[in-house]
Amino acid sequence: MNFWNRLSEYVKKFKEWWKNRSAAQRYLIGGTFIAILLAIAIGIYIAAHPPYAMLIGGLSEEESGAVTNKLEEMGIPYKVGPGNRIYIPVKYNVYEVRMKLAAAGVLRGDKGYELIEQGGLGATSFDKQVRYQIALQGELERSIETINGIRAARVHLVLPKYTYYVRGNMTEPRAAVLVVLDPGVELTREQIKGIMELVAGAVEGLKLENVKVIDQYSRVLSDRVLADMNTMMASSKLELKMELERYYREKIKNTLEKVFGLGRVEVIPDIKLNWTKIEKEIKKYEKPDRKGGLIRSEQTESEKAVNMPPSGGAVGSESNIPPGYQYVTGEGSGSYERNSQTVNYELNETYEKIMQNEEGEISEMSISVVVDASSSVIKGNITKWASEVKNLVEKGIAASASVTDLKVAVAFLPFDRSIEKELYSAQLEEEKKAKFRLLAIGTIMLTVIMFLLIYLLMLQIKKKKARKIIEERKSILEEELRKALVEEEVEEEVLTEESKEIRELTDRLEKAFGKDPSDIAYVIKLWIGSSS
Repeated sequence: MNFWNRLSEYVKKFKEWWKNRSAAQRYLIGGTFIAILLAIAIGIYIAAHPPYAMLIGGLSEEESGAVTNKLEEMGIPYKVGPGNRIYIPVKYNVYEVRMKLAAAGVLRGDKGYELIEQGGLGATSFDKQVRYQIALQGELERSIETINGIRAARVHLVLPKYTYYVRGNMTEPRAAVLVVLDPGVELTREQIKGIMELVAGAVEGLKLENVKVIDQYSRVLSDRVLADMNTMMASSKLELKMELERYYREKIKNTLEKVFGLGRVEVIPDIKLNWTKIEKEIKKYEKPDRKGGLIRSEQTESEKAVNMPPSGGAVGSESNIPPGYQYVTGEGSGSYERNSQTVNYELNETYEKIMQNEEGEISEMSISVVVDASSSVIKGNITKWASEVKNLVEKGIAASASVTDLKVAVAFLPFDRSIEKELYSAQLEEEKKAKFRLLAIGTIMLTVIMFLLIYLLMLQIKKKKARKIIEERKSILEEELRKALVEEEVEEEVLTEESKEIRELTDRLEKAFGKDPSDIAYVIKLWIGSSS
């Protein structure tokens, strides 16, 4: 027996085995077989296409070429994506590969604070300052390149020159940032401001307006942020004014509505804020007092002579120039003695710095309160009520804010309630429509449910009638079959083959029920069910 005969025999056996299985078993076996095939296909695809992880990105064309050449030497497969991003399979340790590439010198190294560790023992303070500046630039470049959409970055810092003892004349540092964006990428204002804040926060004394951000298309991106900051400052002042007015409106209105009723009080505040900021520096120089003060220099002279003719004083004009002090003694003894003392004092210097910051403080406030005169609470003299409301508002505002100029006006006027009545009637009408819609929807749903119930009930009745008719037909068929079997017992010829019996039975059924196959099928089902 050759191979093909054996194969055909196995196929026949499998067909017979498959025919003997039930429908549920066939579905289970087929689903299991398909699941195994899918699992094998997925495994083959994953083995042929392993997932990749990003190794490095943001490199130039030359640097990317050096990295790919080194990966080929190491036998590591790779893929190159947009922005010169290089990917390797996840089965390789990305960090280990980066370390090997850095050790081989193909990655950009010695860009950040690593430069400080390379300083020699003979480095001067200026050398250390330059190395620190380059290291700081490198660290900022690394941080900026991590932002989404930025392929590369360059940072240039202009820092004050100083030594350990003397600081340079330049007081304000400056920074310029060049960002190379991915194709089709536009930085948002939040990203640009984040770059400026990052650089300003990393450099001592660097102001935000001294940071310039430029892209590879020579567009000054930082100007957008500075313009928005100026606009935001103006809008913030207006927002503060509106917030304060809203606060005092709600505070006064909520309090008075508890007295006069809801919707019967309106408050109109108007607040003026003070944005004055004054800085003064005063230097005063005063004449020193001989009794006190800082001594700048002091000189003392002493002269003594013996056997000299008596005189009334020292010869010359020095004794007459203050602040010299002379002591001349002589009684005609032929000797004299002179002492002179000169003291120079520093000028008295007084330095005073005055800072007055009143930004955001309330300078003037005007409150207008309008109360509905038709309120049921108001009884008696309206003037008295106005005085009490005004006093209440003034004391309530003074308790929460120190206002130098406060004006409060109270008026009792009748409110126009026609719009409220119309709104109330419209609201009632809308509520009626909503109730009617709900009632209609409920009626329709109830009708549909009742119709379905009646329909199902009719189906059940119809099925019972059909079943009764079929039962009657079944009894007639059984009776005819019984008669036929009795007649067949008389005959000498006995049918032994199952196929002939089924054929004859089919013929008899056709004679009994005509040519309607549905009735025959239903009777066979009943037989099978009763026999089981």
